Amino acid sequence: MTFSFHSRLTGVLRLATTIALLLAAPSGHALAQTVLRDLPERISPDTRYILYVHGRIIETEGPEAVSDRFGPYDFRGITEALSSRGHVVIAELRGPGGLEYVDTIVGHVRTLQGAGVPAENITVVGFSKGGYMTLRAARELREPDVSFAILAGCVAEAVAGEDLSADGLDGRLLSMADSSDDLGFPCTPLFARNVQLSSPISMVFHEGSGHGRFYAADPVWLTPLMDWIDSGLPEPEHSN
Repeated sequence: MTFSFHSRLTGVLRLATTIALLLAAPSGHALAQTVLRDLPERISPDTRYILYVHGRIIETEGPEAVSDRFGPYDFRGITEALSSRGHVVIAELRGPGGLEYVDTIVGHVRTLQGAGVPAENITVVGFSKGGYMTLRAARELREPDVSFAILAGCVAEAVAGEDLSADGLDGRLLSMADSSDDLGFPCTPLFARNVQLSSPISMVFHEGSGHGRFYAADPVWLTPLMDWIDSGLPEPEHSN
């Protein structure tokens, strides 16, 4: 009975999120939704790509994961919402492991660039463990025009300066976290000591949902995230 309730609730939230994001989409954006599990065979230089790097729980439980503490992880709803403004979302399902997937993120970004996709059209969005790996990828790539969004992905050691493995990173950076989260924290201190960053943004929610904030496909965080992604994109060319 509990799982059935969660399933219905997830479906309602997914529908509400899709409607909200479609209504919020700027005019002129294509609204076709495309979510892939890997890079497409044919990469279009004119397409805008988002790499979504999921949290640890999906490594072991798959895309229908349900946390005893945070409830269902709406992987499908989140990735569909990220694609709602016409972006192509690459949302791979990785298995259990350490931080090896950082190399995959780096490889995907370089493959997209090698196919002619401008850096401004590439965004990496990582949640929790995926957010920490996104930080590490930003350090490896050091691409100032690629966008990196870290959702509750700054671990305590990285915030305190005990873990410097992500320091020296570059890119267009956004941190999102809930103030009540005890697992992933705002990246503000990390950003502050990396003076090479140009205008990083740290957004803190006070919703009281902690780490579970990013389990749900909620416009509270998805809409500002999509607005931030779109604000870094070049203006479309207009013909006379």
